Amino acid sequence: MKTDALKKITGRAILPVIAAAVLAGSYFHILDSYELITLDLRFRLRPQIPVTDTIAIIEISDDTIEKIGRFPFDRSYHAILAKALGEAGARAVIFDIFFSEPSKSDGDFVDAVKGAGNVYFPVVFDLDPQRGNVPYAGRFAARNLESLNGVSRGVGHINVIPDVDGKFRRAPAYVQYENYLLQPYLSLLFACDYLGIPQKDVKFVPGKYVDLGSATRIPLDEHSNIIVNFSASWGRSFKHYSFVDIIQSHLAKMTGEAPNIDLKALKGKVCIIGLTAVGTVDLHPNPFDTLYPAVGMHAEVFNSIITRNFIRRAPRGANLSILAFLAALISALVLKTKPLRGFFILFAVITTFVLVGMLVFNYFGLWIDLIYPILVVAMLHLSLTLYKYVSEWKRRLLMENELQIAKKIQESFLPTVMPSVEGVDVAASMFTARQVGGDLYDFTSFGAGKFGIMIGDVSGKGVPAALFMAMVVGAFRSFALPGARPHDVLANLNAKLVKESASNLFVTVYYSIFDVTNGRMVYGNGGHLPALYLAKDGTPEFLDVQDGAPLGLMDGAYSGSEMRFGTGDTFIFYTDGITEAMNPKSDMYGKERLLEVASKNRSLPSKELLDAIEKDVRKFEPKQSQHDDITVIVVKIT
Repeated sequence: MKTDALKKITGRAILPVIAAAVLAGSYFHILDSYELITLDLRFRLRPQIPVTDTIAIIEISDDTIEKIGRFPFDRSYHAILAKALGEAGARAVIFDIFFSEPSKSDGDFVDAVKGAGNVYFPVVFDLDPQRGNVPYAGRFAARNLESLNGVSRGVGHINVIPDVDGKFRRAPAYVQYENYLLQPYLSLLFACDYLGIPQKDVKFVPGKYVDLGSATRIPLDEHSNIIVNFSASWGRSFKHYSFVDIIQSHLAKMTGEAPNIDLKALKGKVCIIGLTAVGTVDLHPNPFDTLYPAVGMHAEVFNSIITRNFIRRAPRGANLSILAFLAALISALVLKTKPLRGFFILFAVITTFVLVGMLVFNYFGLWIDLIYPILVVAMLHLSLTLYKYVSEWKRRLLMENELQIAKKIQESFLPTVMPSVEGVDVAASMFTARQVGGDLYDFTSFGAGKFGIMIGDVSGKGVPAALFMAMVVGAFRSFALPGARPHDVLANLNAKLVKESASNLFVTVYYSIFDVTNGRMVYGNGGHLPALYLAKDGTPEFLDVQDGAPLGLMDGAYSGSEMRFGTGDTFIFYTDGITEAMNPKSDMYGKERLLEVASKNRSLPSKELLDAIEKDVRKFEPKQSQHDDITVIVVKIT
C-alpha cells in the first residue's frame, strides 16, 4: 500500500516539475541562438520598411583608399569634407571615425568643425560584464582628441552588443560611465538634436524605454539596448556618396571645374561618415549581410527614431502565456483525435502561429519567440501521441487478458468430451473469429443408446455474444431433459429468452436426439441452418422443419420431425460461418460447396471428414480473413 501511494505521489509531482522546467526554458531563452535565426528570417521576408530621405551615408570605400591612399590619411581631407558639407547646408555631420592621435593638420580640422557647428564625434567604452540593466564602463576604449570634442556639437558612444551568434543587432541606448554619467548612443544623441529635444528632457527608464516626448518612445530590451530595426541589406535603403567624390566636387567648385556630384543635394541632410572599404575592422555581420559597415547602424537607429518604427521583443511573461496557450490548445485538440489527424492539427497550429508571428513583426514590430514554442508543442504532440499509444496498448493488453479469461469461461460451457455411444463416431470443432464468439454446441446423454446434439449461433460477435451464449447453454441444459421432444425444448427455451433477456440478441438453435438402437433421429430447428444428411448409398439431404423462428425475438410455434438412418450414414451440423465464408472476390462458400466436399469425403471417419471440410473452407477463406465464428459437428453411424 505504501509503495502504491508513493508511486501515485511521485506521478502527480512529475508533471508540475516537467511543466516548470519547460516554462523555465522559455523564460531564460535557452534557444535564443536558434530564435535569432527566425528573427533574421523575419527581417528578410517582410516588406521593406519606410526610410527617411534625410540620411546621406558618406563612405570611405575602396575608391577613396585608391585615390587618396592608405587609411588613416591626412586630416586635411576631413577638414575639407567638413567645410564642403557645411557650405552645402548639411543638417548634421556625424563621424564614425576616431581621431585619437595628434597630427599636423589638426588645426585646420578643428577650425572646420568649429565653423560647421554641427559635427558629432564617437566614443567607445570598455564595457564591464553586465551588471544591472544599464551597461557600465569604468574607462574609455577609444575617444577623439579633446580639441575636436571641445568644438563638436556632441559626443556619443558607438558601442554595439553582439548576440550569442556573433551578429550585431543591438546598441545600448546609454552607457553608465564612472557611476554618474550616462552617455547616449551617437545616433540617439543627434536624433534628439534633430528633433529639438534637449537631453535633460529625455526620460530614460532602464530596461523599458527611452521617452523623447511627442509620442516617440523607443522600446529597449531588458539590458537597455535598442534592437536595431534594419530596413534592408547594405546599399539598398539610404543614399550613398563617396568620400573622395565630395572632396573632389568641393575643390572643383572652388576652381570652377565641373564637380562629380551636385553638393546641393546634401542640403538639410544628416551626413554619416564611416569606413566601408574591404578589409577594414568596421564590418560586422547583421541579419542581412555577413559584412555590414558599422556606419549603417547609426543610419538605421536614426531612421527608426525619425519614422517611429521600432522593434520590441515580447516580454518573458507574454512568451510564457503564448506557450501555455499553445500547449493547452494542442493538448485539447490532439487528445481527442486520431494520430494522423492530430499531426495535421499540429501542422495547422504551427503554421498559423508562424504566420501570426510574421504578421505582428511586419506590422507592429513585435518580436515573439517562435522556435521554443514550436519545439515544445511538437514534443508535446509526440508525448501525447505516445501516451495515447501506450494507453491504448495497455487497454488492449488488459482486454486481451480479459478476453482470454472469457474464452476459458466460454470453453467451460462447451463439452470437452464427445458422446461415447456404441455405433456412433462424433467429431466437433469450433473456430471463433475473435477470442470469444457466439457459436455454441452441447451434447446430452440419455443412456440406452440415446444422445442429443445441440448447435447454435448467437447474433453478433465478441464478448456480448459470448455472454448470451453462456446463458443459452445454461438454460438449454435445464430444458433438455429425458423424454423432452426437441421442438418442445426449443419452445421452452425461446419463452425464457423472450421473457428474461434484455440484450436485444437472439440465437438460432438446431437440436436433434439420436436413438442409435432403433436407428431413429428426431429434431427441431429454431431458425438455424438445416443439418446435412448423407446416406451411405442415398441422395444427400438437408434436414429442416416447417415451423421454427430464431429464439429470443418473440413468441412462436416450433415443430419437429424425424427420420431413419442406417450404418454408414453421416450427419453434419454447422453454423453460418461455413456457408457465409467469403473469398477475396466476395463470393460465399455456400451450402452447395459444403455438400460437394462432404459427399466427396463421406467414406472418411468423422474426424477426417471434419478436417477435409475445414481445409476446404480455409482454402476458400484464410484464417486471417475469417469474419464469423465457424462450428462443425460430424456424426458418423458406424
